[in-house]
Amino acid sequence: MATTFPSRRARMFVLEFLITAGILFLIVTSARWIFAPDAPLGSVVKGRAAFALMAVLFGIANTLIIHYSMTRRTAGHMNPSVSIGLWLLRAFPGRDVVPFCVAQVAGAIAGTALGGLVWGGPAVESVNWAAVGPAPGWDFWEVLTAETVGQLICMTLVAGLLIRPRWEFLIPSVVGACIAGFIFFLGPVAGGAVNPARQFGPALLSGNTTFLAAYLIGPVLGAVLAAALAAGLKPPHAAEELVPPHAPAESTR
Repeated sequence: MATTFPSRRARMFVLEFLITAGILFLIVTSARWIFAPDAPLGSVVKGRAAFALMAVLFGIANTLIIHYSMTRRTAGHMNPSVSIGLWLLRAFPGRDVVPFCVAQVAGAIAGTALGGLVWGGPAVESVNWAAVGPAPGWDFWEVLTAETVGQLICMTLVAGLLIRPRWEFLIPSVVGACIAGFIFFLGPVAGGAVNPARQFGPALLSGNTTFLAAYLIGPVLGAVLAAALAAGLKPPHAAEELVPPHAPAESTR
């Protein structure tokens, strides 16, 4: 038992890195083929239609990943604010929060870099390595508020479902719908990352650090507020009894 448990944890950390890297590679790939000046799909889908396509793609992708992670009892947060939020909800062991966050950030950097390697520097540079940003006129506090409220809504829904085990099967679909909503409604105006790792990797490689602090702090603050709102409700199962990687990605797109 003592020899298998640490190795299982190590596999979970590695898998969290790989899943996050994979979703960031998909993000960079999608941005390159939808939003780049020479993107073939860019001539077909433009404006809100492009964000709608991204919303459907990543809503489905995250739903499938989270469903797989819950049924196979393995990793699949892809979002540091999710790991922190689940820990505060007593649905994720505290000792795994830092390793998961490190794996997610490292995976985001690796996946973004892989996207640049596969599609070429100039192509991904034309879309800022898929780093998101607000529309003209948005300031730091507005972006911070949008990121905070987005994760507050999503994690509150997750908390409600975790408290009622018979409804846990809805978590993948609910989170996938939230991510699709972030992309479609927040994407064109505030960026809609709602995931510190999702923005950090592209921002680091592109050098586009505009309002980066808002994109890093907002989702974590939203998760903390969601946990505070859920504190008065019946707590979910203890971390030892609950599969750790249970919830949103991130906000990933």
